Amino acid sequence: MQQIGGGMEIIMKSRAILMIVCSCLILSGCGKSSPSHSDDIKTAQTAETAADTQPEAGKQTGVTAITETEAENYEGYSGLWTESSFSHEEIITYGGLEFSIQVTEQNNLNGYLFMQQGTSERIAEIDNINGKINNGELNYKYNDDGWGGSGTLHITFSNNDAIQIEVQDYKMKDTNLSGYGFSGIYQLQRSKQKKGEEKESIRADNQTSEQDLLNAVHEKYYSRWTEDGMQNAIAERKQYRDQCSFYPEVEEYLEQVREVRDISSLVEPLYYTDMKIYQKEDFDDVPPLIIHLAKNEIYARHGYIFKNEDLNNYFKGQVWYEPAITPENFKDSLFNKNEQENLKLLSSLDTYK
Repeated sequence: MQQIGGGMEIIMKSRAILMIVCSCLILSGCGKSSPSHSDDIKTAQTAETAADTQPEAGKQTGVTAITETEAENYEGYSGLWTESSFSHEEIITYGGLEFSIQVTEQNNLNGYLFMQQGTSERIAEIDNINGKINNGELNYKYNDDGWGGSGTLHITFSNNDAIQIEVQDYKMKDTNLSGYGFSGIYQLQRSKQKKGEEKESIRADNQTSEQDLLNAVHEKYYSRWTEDGMQNAIAERKQYRDQCSFYPEVEEYLEQVREVRDISSLVEPLYYTDMKIYQKEDFDDVPPLIIHLAKNEIYARHGYIFKNEDLNNYFKGQVWYEPAITPENFKDSLFNKNEQENLKLLSSLDTYK
């Protein structure tokens, strides 16, 4: 019995050892599989994190491209740009500068620059201005502005509502005695016609309202002068008025009939024959000399040089007159429609000898 008891004890111990060994093997197997599973989780988490933080290349590139396209698209500037937003008709009538442009393929510009002097109606122009606008700027070299002048146009485009033209390295031709041409800086805005505004200063019959007329006269004859400059010019030209035999008669008419006793009689002409069309009754009771001068003012406004000594001295005494063209080289095609109509009327009324 004792042996049997001892055998049973040995068997029980062997079973216990076997169970312990199996348990260890099982635990060992689980331990080895855990690191592998953990690595997979970490890899998946890393990939997921990278996917969250990595930029969407396609989307980002698209946004950048649109921004650049919008920034470099200047086609909206196409149209007519002028000083003071004048219409083309106002530039022709009163003088000024206009820049007509067409922009295609976002930044390819083709344009035409035109300028007319208000007093003498001299014209300067540059054809076929072309190039690419980059970062809101374009430089264009020109060799002739109609007066032999040359230089570089530095053109700046601002916020789709303004254009600045700066003339750089300007060289005036020696034979240009008038000194006319493009120089300095010009600030341009969209023409009224481009904005869809009404033509406030030009009526359907090509005439102006009273207020528009006064504004145009001030712009044309007074705006470019300083007070000292105007007084000096009047004093310098007194010598010519003194040599005009009929000037006292003109002075008397202005003072007694028109009641004009200020410098306006020397700064602006007697009649605005380039800005409005006059009627026969406008000259009722007007002395023959004044009608004669009104007719010749149409020529003087364009720089006509008079052979008649009295007329020559009279107009040289006016600060708005700039002699430039001899009778042999003068062309009637310089007259605008208002001047053409007024010249016909005044020629029929002119009886001065």
